[in-house]
Parts: sequence; structure tokens; C-alpha cells
Amino acid sequence: MKNFLLAVLVACSVVMIGFSDGVYAEGKGKKVSADVEELKHKDKKEKKEKKEEKAANKAEKKEEKREKKEEKAENKAEKKEYKEVKHSKTADEKELGRDEKGRMIYEGPRGGQYYYTDHGTKVYLKEENKK
Repeated sequence: MKNFLLAVLVACSVVMIGFSDGVYAEGKGKKVSADVEELKHKDKKEKKEKKEEKAANKAEKKEEKREKKEEKAENKAEKKEYKEVKHSKTADEKELGRDEKGRMIYEGPRGGQYYYTDHGTKVYLKEENKK
């Protein structure tokens, strides 16, 4: 048991000697060694550089995202063209032309104006929208 206590005491004294060799200040009036100051300065510099780099990367990503969004909007506008609807034209239908969205407008035998959807359904125009 005495040997164990002696070993613990020796270990504690070695640790205390390691802490008191100038790496840590022992009093309020003593300064930390120059090496530690230099390391702290380097760490601060590295952190600052990393922070600036991160901010630059964030700005680049934001710019790329904005460009992609603009490109997507342009592509969407180009694809917005109305699809041609294939249906069998009857003898009663008369083509009047196209509306602002590019749909073919037809006139029926009794004067009603309509167009066909992508699915082939007739949609009649309201009075204010007729040509």
C-alpha cells in the first residue's frame, strides 16, 4: 500500500512540474511564454482565414443558386408554348385563329367559340373573351 501511495505522489509531482515550466502562468503578474502567444496568434489568424473563406464560399453558392433560378425561369418561359392538340375536325368547325396563349380557336355551327385542351376536351369561351 505504501508503494502505491508513493507512486501516486511521484506521478502528481511530475505532473505539477510539467505545468510549472512556463507554459501556464502561475500568478496574475506573470506573462505567458512567447511560444504560447505565437500559437494563439496563429490560431486566431487561421480561424479568421477560415471564416473569410467560408463567407466567400457562401456568397459563391448564393450566386450560383440565383443564376440557376434565373436559367430555370428562362427555360420555363421557352417551354410554355402551347402543345398542338390532335383531334378530328368535323365539318361544322371553322378555325378562327389562335389566342394569346397559342391555342387554336374554333367556331361551332351555332356561333359558339371554343378550343380543345391537351386531353381533347372542348372549352367554350365566355362572351368577353370571344374574337
